[in-house]
Amino acid sequence: MVGSPPICRSHATPYGKAVAIPDAVRANVIRRVRSMGRSERAVVMWASVIGFRFDLATLVDALGWDETRVRAALENARLLALVAPGTPEGTDFWFRHALVRDIVYTEFVSTRVRALHRRIARALQRTATSGAAPLAELAYHYWAGGDARRALRYNELAGDNAAALHASADARMLYTRALSLADPDSASYARLEKKIGCVVEPAL
Repeated sequence: MVGSPPICRSHATPYGKAVAIPDAVRANVIRRVRSMGRSERAVVMWASVIGFRFDLATLVDALGWDETRVRAALENARLLALVAPGTPEGTDFWFRHALVRDIVYTEFVSTRVRALHRRIARALQRTATSGAAPLAELAYHYWAGGDARRALRYNELAGDNAAALHASADARMLYTRALSLADPDSASYARLEKKIGCVVEPAL
């Protein structure tokens, strides 16, 4: 059984639980989100599942909506100081503050979060511009989405990638996450244990 997501490098704040959010800030963000139309709120909610920073193509694909409709919702979110464009072309965006993203995620998404994460993972695979989907993001979203088989696969692959780049802490975290999903009597479990043991900690 997959537990609650821990802190991940690419999703540094675990949805409002790592940092105490002042009531006034929470209330202000909730008020702004609730002032949006239903479909506009849906766009912001989906964006919060993707992460603090999110790209338009993945968001459009995950929602299955017309890009013009999604852009209009993001423009309203920008006017409400919820999000900001990350490029002049408006191909990616980020939340104005990590707390904004955490509040949206916690208050509006938590009841159906796993299904959303699985859909985001599939959207990331479909919209990967380089031809290769981002392993760390797939590892995270399949894991948070409760898809144990794919989460095990992508966390191991992402761990291999991190190990090759000598990112020891990331490799160990990804391998450990994959290990938690593997059958203790399986070849995968034994392989992951060996990989964890081979991760070299950086010298101080």
